[in-house]
Amino acid sequence: MTTPQTVDPAPETDPTSAMAGVTLWASGRSGTPSPWAAYATEVLAHAGIAHTTSSDPRGVVLVTTPVTADDAARLASFVADGGALVLATAPGALAALAGVEEGATVRTAQVEIVPDDAWTHLPPRPLRAVGGVELTPAPSTRTLATWPGGAAAVTVHTHGDGVVLTFGADLLQSVVRIQQGYAVTADGAPASDGTAPIDDDILKAEDGMALDLETDRALPPREGPVPANYTHTYPPPSAVPMFDTPHADWWRSLLLQATWFAAERSGSVVPWLGYWPAGLSAIAHMSHDSDGNSPEDGRAALDAFADADVQVTWCQVFPGGYGPEIYEEITAAGHEHALHYNAMHDADLASWGWPQIRAQYAWAQAVTGREHIVSNKNHYTRWEGWTEFYTWCERLGIEIDESRGPSKQGTVGFPFGTAHVSFPLAEDGSERTFHDVLNLPLHTQDLAWAGHASIRDVILDGAQEQHGVAHFLFHGPHLNIRPLTRAACLELADEARRRGMEWWTAERINAWERARRGVSVEVVADGEELVLRVSSDASVAGAAILLPPGVSVAGPPHALTGVTRHGRKFTELAADLPAGTTTWTLAR
Repeated sequence: MTTPQTVDPAPETDPTSAMAGVTLWASGRSGTPSPWAAYATEVLAHAGIAHTTSSDPRGVVLVTTPVTADDAARLASFVADGGALVLATAPGALAALAGVEEGATVRTAQVEIVPDDAWTHLPPRPLRAVGGVELTPAPSTRTLATWPGGAAAVTVHTHGDGVVLTFGADLLQSVVRIQQGYAVTADGAPASDGTAPIDDDILKAEDGMALDLETDRALPPREGPVPANYTHTYPPPSAVPMFDTPHADWWRSLLLQATWFAAERSGSVVPWLGYWPAGLSAIAHMSHDSDGNSPEDGRAALDAFADADVQVTWCQVFPGGYGPEIYEEITAAGHEHALHYNAMHDADLASWGWPQIRAQYAWAQAVTGREHIVSNKNHYTRWEGWTEFYTWCERLGIEIDESRGPSKQGTVGFPFGTAHVSFPLAEDGSERTFHDVLNLPLHTQDLAWAGHASIRDVILDGAQEQHGVAHFLFHGPHLNIRPLTRAACLELADEARRRGMEWWTAERINAWERARRGVSVEVVADGEELVLRVSSDASVAGAAILLPPGVSVAGPPHALTGVTRHGRKFTELAADLPAGTTTWTLAR
């Protein structure tokens, strides 16, 4: 598996020494830590932020588990001397240092982020939090976010020469629960307005959503209200409320903003690795499901994607098939062959289980002629349980899955709160911490048929704002017989390119993310100079390394550009990284 990257401290014999960046605090407290605490490494790894795990406080210290009284005393001294502390757990023994009193626990609620200099980018609406505690701030403590009723959910407090930023909202649990939901064992409850009838006797990803259909959706701009006589028919009779905000991504962003704010206050340097190649702030992805396997529909889809100038991830569904000629044309056009696992009980082997997906994978290999199929999307977004499905993918060699998305008009947008790829957290008590399968979220299906045209720009905006990937799915039958959907596909392709978003297949996204996970970025002190040291397991073309603004760089070939990411200004260093270690000298 491509694991989150941790950079060990440089040994004493090394003429350079790593400057303080991010330290994950190794608590001295005994007992079983929260299962969510481990996800901090995934958030940091996806951001390309190197870190150490240590009980020696340096740089920005991130605390994700309860600490002992001895830990609290060491951290208080560290902060008083100018250190920076970010608490992503209930403060417990650190409450006095954080300038708060810990109050009642919160199961789930919306959190309002308050404008403050600590934030560089504010979400457009309150964010869903899953878990947390209410905080009562001391008079000298600023409130950065509030729970319903007014209790503080995030605070910042100055102690001596240092700073402590505290998340009372359980940020890590919120990210995981929103992205991965709950175990799917029964139908979910439908929306009261009739726009999301997920109680359809078909178990699917939406049935385990953590986001709330009543309070976490909004109408697209300049649309609404929903007619009183609305019925869930195709095409939609009107725009309906959608999950307009990637809540999990915003929580990730707030943690990164807190880290950079703390680094700035403490004089630390926290470089990071751009999510995409230099010059790209976000990308787009188009997939196609071969439902029906009609050769006529297949050719219509080939023609539409050719006119759109987009190479897609073409998910092949069992049973049947197009025939060899069309599969060859799909390959020749540069599209990716993927599996469209069918557990809809409409054919032999079309049910939920390891033997069934294994047989369908072999079928897809045979009909497409592709031995290693790396991508999958489940037909109808079928899902059962929590993470067992990922173990099947690992056994098959599927490296990226794009099943988690909407099946209803009222669940389009960001039902799992994200536009980013991520490695899913494994179930507590399992042998692994993360599954070696990237999750690529799905955002909508068949514009102008399954999804109202007004949702398009909301999805593109949300993905761009969080520097992620916007995923649009189309089906051959609709591209074939529905002119409005075909036109919407072509217009979408042009609009994404107009915004500077490239179209990538799932296979390309997977390869890029796994390659960048093999890169570690750190700033080291070499005498009086600062040195940027970048180590890479393999060559990576067009890497983007984000540094503080105003920095000058000397060294191997590179280009410098000022960019804004997560609302903060950075200097983007663009370079082709060879395998091994590359260094540049920095100056302010």
